[in-house]
Amino acid sequence: MPAAKVCKALFRTSTLLLACIPMLGMRPAVGVILLWVLSALLHRLLVRTERPAPDVRTFLFLASPFLLMMLDLLRSSDPLAAWLIAERSSILALAPFAVFILRPPVDAGLRDRAVDVYAFASLALALFANFNIFAHGLSADLPFAQAYRQQFSEITRIHPPFGAYFFLLGALFMVERALRTQEKRKLRITIALLLTTAGALIASRTPLIAFALASLLVLWSHPERKRALRLTAMLIGVLALLTVMIPSARQRAMEPFRTDLAIPVAGTSNSVSERFVIAHCTMELLENNWLWGLGQAAVQPSLDQCYEQFNDPRYLNGSYSTHCQPLHWWLSFGIIGALLFTLTFVAPLRMAWEKNDARLAGFLLFVLVCCLTENVLARQWGVVPYAFFLSLLSPSLIAGGRSAPARNQR
Repeated sequence: MPAAKVCKALFRTSTLLLACIPMLGMRPAVGVILLWVLSALLHRLLVRTERPAPDVRTFLFLASPFLLMMLDLLRSSDPLAAWLIAERSSILALAPFAVFILRPPVDAGLRDRAVDVYAFASLALALFANFNIFAHGLSADLPFAQAYRQQFSEITRIHPPFGAYFFLLGALFMVERALRTQEKRKLRITIALLLTTAGALIASRTPLIAFALASLLVLWSHPERKRALRLTAMLIGVLALLTVMIPSARQRAMEPFRTDLAIPVAGTSNSVSERFVIAHCTMELLENNWLWGLGQAAVQPSLDQCYEQFNDPRYLNGSYSTHCQPLHWWLSFGIIGALLFTLTFVAPLRMAWEKNDARLAGFLLFVLVCCLTENVLARQWGVVPYAFFLSLLSPSLIAGGRSAPARNQR
């Protein structure tokens, strides 16, 4: 078999394997990412064919958050700790490097297959998790929502909001594919409904809101307005029905209305009131560090120190971060971090809108909304799907940053 076919097959296979991220687990995912980049490099070195020249501008733009993390190492009192934090987000540079610098064969067919595989992998995770949850039963000592989320985390080793992130992103991809093509439309709608139900069972509020908004954007980008209106009404009805019927979704949906909007007394916080503690400490630190930030390695220790005043040990387990990606980058890198976060989403969204790319626009809106209550780009569960699909689904993101004319490769 010619080297060109072997390299192309290896790259396509590794791309689809990486699209299985919901079922891979974090450590195996690292190996698959390296295989994916290596296959793109082999294709670059061994295949003598015409391809677009490296798009350096788009690569630098997409990789800029990771490059900022590398610069932040220079001022860190603990460079190793800062590097370990940045390492989790290295896919922000690796993915655009593989796609925009190495220029492997990425076409519409591969993009469609990748989103399909991602949705099937998300469905496999949902079936695996729920089969085990209901086989073992839920704790009778806890409310349904808390018991379900605890079981989900123990079985999958995935933080529940990111499980919802996986499921609802897969559902969004299926909604877009069902709108765009009649091929296997009923199957895709069925998968979207199953994944939406799985996301509602976890009952993370923000991913559900993100899915609703992104789906509406995708629907209203569809040229058949009457059909889009019918599907919009159907979507809103399905989400409302799931929220009412599923105990965990119903409990979590009502929680904001049953919670005092103030910092809670020690030991009485819930998923809403604990945000007031997190916001209090985040804003207190930002008041004195808004310009240059603390440095990414200093953020969590500083938050933990602030949490001590509330005499509640649950905040001191090292996992109560800012729970807001733009504030996290602002607190880490100063005002440049906040500006970079804004630019990271605004520029691609604008480009997707101008090119009438509903899938890319919906994907970006979904991740953006999720970033408002979780550090999506600071955790491997969130940043890997984001960086992978942003690079894979985007031909070129920077206005005026089109690739140079194709040239013959050696």
